[in-house]
Amino acid sequence: MACCRKNNPLKNKSVLFVGDSLCEAVCEWESELYSKTPGWAGRIGANNEMDCVNASKGGASMSLCRGENRVINQLIAQNGNKYDYLIIEGGCNDAWDSAPVGAMTDSFDGPFDENSFAGGLEATFKYAKENFADSVFGFIVTFQMPASPFGRMSDMSEYFALSKLICDKWGIEYLDLYFDSDFNRNEMKGETDINLADTVHPNSSGYNVLTPRIEKWMKTLK
Repeated sequence: MACCRKNNPLKNKSVLFVGDSLCEAVCEWESELYSKTPGWAGRIGANNEMDCVNASKGGASMSLCRGENRVINQLIAQNGNKYDYLIIEGGCNDAWDSAPVGAMTDSFDGPFDENSFAGGLEATFKYAKENFADSVFGFIVTFQMPASPFGRMSDMSEYFALSKLICDKWGIEYLDLYFDSDFNRNEMKGETDINLADTVHPNSSGYNVLTPRIEKWMKTLK
């Protein structure tokens, strides 16, 4: 049901989501129930009657570990378009490839070591701030994947602890799902296949768990 409350800050606004396969939600593209509202992006857009663009792409990374398939390039492709909200997600593929975590710099101008997760994230935030200055920003620190056998995905704490510090530096609000132990244990249940059928990607049940948490957070962004 579309949200029609007069005090809903998301209603009828525009939003750009960028990220990796978690946000892209390919698993629902052919779903009879969710094909028109895939993932948290599709559900949030429909719930709030938003003009929603989901530019996320499976396999995208923050660092250069996946070549040109980077979150920053999703932003570059949208340059010139205006959005009320810009929601960024990513980092799991950096952990999948065991890319260097790197270090946060003292500079807002660079140079940033984009071979590392930290450098790629800072470069992404810099581009976003410079080219989408009128947008309200948010970064999703994604959930745990403790059963994943790929790279460093079973323990991404080093990546995402640093991502929060980088968000603070750049003045970007974040939703910390990773370090919310109750959410991971009792809602996402990442050690099982209930919501993460392949140990990484949410299924429809998983997106139904994630959507209200992300939507509630987005309504607090300013």
